[in-house]
Amino acid sequence: MKPLHILHSEAAVGWGGQEIRVFQESRYLAENGHRVSIVCQPESPLAKRCEKYPHPNLACYPVKMTSPVSPGDFISVYRQVKRLRPDLVHTHSSIDSWLVSFSARALGIPIVRSRHVSIPVKNFFPRNWVYTGFPKRIITSGEAVSEVMRGLNGIKPARVTCISAGVDMRRFDCKISGRAIRDELKLSPEQTLVGKVGVVRSWKGHGFFLQAVEEIAKEFPDVCFAIVGDGPGFAQMKQKAADLNLPNRVFVLGHREDVPEIMAALDVLVLASTAGEGTPQVIPQAFAMKTPVVATRIGAIPDLLGEGERGVLVEPANGSALAAGVAEALRDPDARARRAEKAREFCRRELTFEMMMDKTLRVYREVLEENPTR
Repeated sequence: MKPLHILHSEAAVGWGGQEIRVFQESRYLAENGHRVSIVCQPESPLAKRCEKYPHPNLACYPVKMTSPVSPGDFISVYRQVKRLRPDLVHTHSSIDSWLVSFSARALGIPIVRSRHVSIPVKNFFPRNWVYTGFPKRIITSGEAVSEVMRGLNGIKPARVTCISAGVDMRRFDCKISGRAIRDELKLSPEQTLVGKVGVVRSWKGHGFFLQAVEEIAKEFPDVCFAIVGDGPGFAQMKQKAADLNLPNRVFVLGHREDVPEIMAALDVLVLASTAGEGTPQVIPQAFAMKTPVVATRIGAIPDLLGEGERGVLVEPANGSALAAGVAEALRDPDARARRAEKAREFCRRELTFEMMMDKTLRVYREVLEENPTR
């Protein structure tokens, strides 16, 4: 098939699952013969990642995107899109979706929009126009997100496609050892380690996780805890962790690149989010590593965990419920291992990165077939 030229746009300035997915998808496309252009914020983590990944098929174009109604920002974006003339644009966040979509529409370039979170969208004109008026297709990260999109006025259900985050099972290999991490934390092989991996944002539930830590520590005096990730709430969360007065039991590690090794070192991975999740990348990653999961019952997570077959589900925004879920997993190692085995098999069947990209490319080609002049 003819190689495509895809322009990805991302105005976010963080480095979480959404931005990581944009970068990983772009890298995959470039490595498989497609041309990829990325329009993102100057000095953003995404721009810096692209700088460190030289590839002849991938180019990054930092463009200031501060407001969807900024004439200066629109002119800059329009000029870039006009110069690049991609086959298709794929937008991801609110600001870039408005700016790039207006530009692409003016130039006759088809648009795909991703929706990564299950937070409700204001369903009235013009706020919903970025979904209802511009894109030929909407790609969501989970069925819960798809339901939000299909509920928008003017959206045809066939335009919405769920493509959950996939995991590279070569990188997240369950044979990887977590010994180096345990040595770093000075933990014996017998000590239990419970961890949380993710960007530190308000709705990621770090506060509830720390509440759970206090309760778990009382029942399991030898259990230790690791918190991995950075973000807007990092300093506040780190101080709260220090205030727990559990010396040498709570490790705040910040941003790490060795996530597979960290997951290999964990006995339980906790997702404590209270809202917003589609298919959080950390769960497929844990599945691939056969790391047992305890997660809150929000968004697409219940389906992902098979309503409890592939992990323990708990109610969100409740530290005690989170603690009870972790305690349930810790008390029964056999059940924990059975769930983890089922989770890895499910991941192998349904959640590989290659499957995700096959589905994404299928959407791209369907959109282009509907626009034969391109």
